[in-house]
Formats: sequence, C-alpha cells, structure tokens
Amino acid sequence: NLRHLAHLVGTDRRFYGLQARGLYGEQAPHETFEEMAAAYIEELKSVQPRGPYFLGGFSGGGITAYEIARQLEAQGDEVALLVMLDTPVPMPPADLSVRDRVLIQRAELRAKGPAYVAEWVERRAAWELGKLRRRFESATPDSTPEKFHDEAIEQAFRRALERYEVRARPAAELHLFRPVLPVAYDLGNGRRINHERSYVYEDNGWSPYVRAVHVSEVPGDHDSMVLEPNVRVLARQLRAVVEAAENQLRRAR
Repeated sequence: NLRHLAHLVGTDRRFYGLQARGLYGEQAPHETFEEMAAAYIEELKSVQPRGPYFLGGFSGGGITAYEIARQLEAQGDEVALLVMLDTPVPMPPADLSVRDRVLIQRAELRAKGPAYVAEWVERRAAWELGKLRRRFESATPDSTPEKFHDEAIEQAFRRALERYEVRARPAAELHLFRPVLPVAYDLGNGRRINHERSYVYEDNGWSPYVRAVHVSEVPGDHDSMVLEPNVRVLARQLRAVVEAAENQLRRAR
C-alpha cells in the first residue's frame, strides 16, 4: 500500500519495504513488536550494514519502526530519521464514565435523530456476525499455501499491541504525517475521542516518548492519505523531510 508513495518520493534514492511475516505461506506471524523489530533489523543490515538509517512506518508499522529505532540505537547505530504515517501511540481505549456515555448518546441522537437507534442496531448485528465469522474461520483449516493471511496478521498484531510497552526514547526526532484529526466527541477537559472510543491527540500521543515531534497534516483519511491523489501531497512533504535529514548529515560530516 506504499508503492505510490515510494515512487513519488523519488527514484533517485532507494526505498525498501518490509513485508509482515506470515502474510503469505505457512510462516507464523510475529507475536511481539520486539521480535518483529529484531527480524527486520537483520533484513536491514543485509542491505545496509551500518547507519545512519532512515526509518518509517504506516499505521501500526510506525510502532515497528519506533521499536527498530530503539533497538538500533541500543546497538550503537545511528537513526537519522524516524517517520510515522498516522500511527497512534499504543494505549487502551478511553475509560468512559457513565456521564461520558450519556453525552455521546445525546450527541448522536441530536445529530441523527431516530435513525441513530436503527444504525446502532445494525452496527451491533454486524459486530456479532463478524465475531461468528472469525470463530468459523479459525476452526476451518485452509490448505492453500499462498493464501493471503490478512486475518491471521491482524490477530497477531492485536496481540502484539496488547503486550507492547513503549520504552526509552530514541534519540531520533519523530516526523508524524497524519490527516485531519477524526474527533467525533468532545467530552470536555481536553478529552476528545473518535468513533472507536479512542482518545485523539494532535501528536497522536507520541510527545512523551520521543525527543521531539514534528506534525504535518495531509489530505485524506487514514487509508486514503497514501493513495492517489492525496499521496502526492504526502510524498512532496516527506521528500522535503528526507532531503533536510540528508543535508543535516552532510553538514555533520
């Protein structure tokens, strides 16, 4: 899903993508971000044995990039650039009080009227059907060796997310590219959440865990920001960040 971005950032530099283990074939997915990062570092060093490294990740891949940066720096390597494309910091869903839930329901009813009740029933039914489908799929083996294991990858990712603890700050500053914040409800006291009931922050929650965060807002939403035509704006801004990092390295030498 990053092929458009790789092409538009420019063919004058190499752009490597790392594929999640288990996406195809029979290999089991990684179960933790730490083991993902360690495996990807082996792949990185097979191409570029020493830093400085430019790292990035889209969505959950940004957490992997963060952990790769942390492990590389612990090994004495330099990370010159860390980029995330709309990656939120790992955190549990918002802890909503009864008052918060009432405020949300009132806001929905005001905005949508009686249609909100039917919409809620439809969403609940879809959730229950999805739960049944996942149970059925997990109980039904598939012998096709090249099956696209997106469901297995997603489940492994969720388990890894539950286990992961954001640790010591990497020295690299973070460049975060994200779309307009998807604020669905303002609960007061600076607490804003999206439709998935997760807190929404200007910096996607990363400021406590990095030396500095530079936020760039790009067109589109979480999925379409890396697709045409929105990806052209993202590519232009990302290229500028990459070139600035390259120039800084040249000056340091």
